[in-house]
Amino acid sequence: MFTAECSANVALERPSDWEVIPHPDAELVVAAPLTKWMEEGGFRPNVAVTAFPFPGTVTQLSTVVMASLLTSLADPYLLSVDPVPQLEAVRRLEYLHRGSGGLIHCSQLLLFRNGLAASVTTSCSANQLTAYDEVLGAIALSATLKDPSNG
Repeated sequence: MFTAECSANVALERPSDWEVIPHPDAELVVAAPLTKWMEEGGFRPNVAVTAFPFPGTVTQLSTVVMASLLTSLADPYLLSVDPVPQLEAVRRLEYLHRGSGGLIHCSQLLLFRNGLAASVTTSCSANQLTAYDEVLGAIALSATLKDPSNG
C-alpha cells in the first residue's frame, strides 16, 4: 500500500512502511524501513526531493545538474542521461559515487515546468540495487510538480 506525501513543490507516493526523514538540504526525504544491518552502518535506501527556480531550458537544466553532481560527489561515474517521455520527468540521470555506505547507486529524475525544476533522487548501495530498484523507481515515477496556481 502506498501513502501520498507532499513537499512545498512536489507530490509523490511512498510505501506505507517507508518513513519521512527530516533533512536540512531537501524538501522531502523518504527512507526504507530500518533493518538490523542498516542500523550497524549500512546504507539506508531513500528518495530525496529538492526543488528550485530555473529560468533556462531542459538542456541547460540537465547540464547544470550534471555539472553539480560531477563536482560535488566523491568519485562520480555517470552511467546514463536519458530523456523520459512519460509523466512530468524530462531527464533521468543514473550514476554511481562513493559514499559512507560504499559504492552508492543513484537515479535522478528531473521535473521541469514553468520555471520550476525539481530533482527526485533515489539512492541505495550498489549491492542493494536488485532488492530496491523497483520500489525506488515506483516512488520516483510517482513524483509530480504541484501546480503553483493552486496555492
